[in-house]
Amino acid sequence: MKKLLYVLPAIGLFSCHPKNNEPVKEKSAAELHTEYLQKALKSDDYKNATKTLQMVRALLDSFKKGKVDSSYAMFVYNNSIATPSTQLKTVPQLEAALKKDTAYLKETQLKAAAELASQDSIRNSH
Repeated sequence: MKKLLYVLPAIGLFSCHPKNNEPVKEKSAAELHTEYLQKALKSDDYKNATKTLQMVRALLDSFKKGKVDSSYAMFVYNNSIATPSTQLKTVPQLEAALKKDTAYLKETQLKAAAELASQDSIRNSH
């Protein structure tokens, strides 16, 4: 009886075979590019960039309502989004910068996609 219990799983394992005998199709460069861009939208970097923009907008709205100082919104923007050459000093500059948020998010998405592609390339080369 015990021998039968050992034989059944072995038969099950050896009888498994792929359902599809077609060769694996290689993805085109455009398909890979699209796949990496989609994965990048789910990355932590992209999510953090989106949350930071939402926080800066909320702080700017709070400033307009008189609840917080404008320097707090600019501090968050300057330390998380702006580069050293694009540091902001006034509220109009901040409002203008927030109108370019799509470019910032696209840049973040492209960086995340490039990082994912690089990691896959390293994994596949080993």
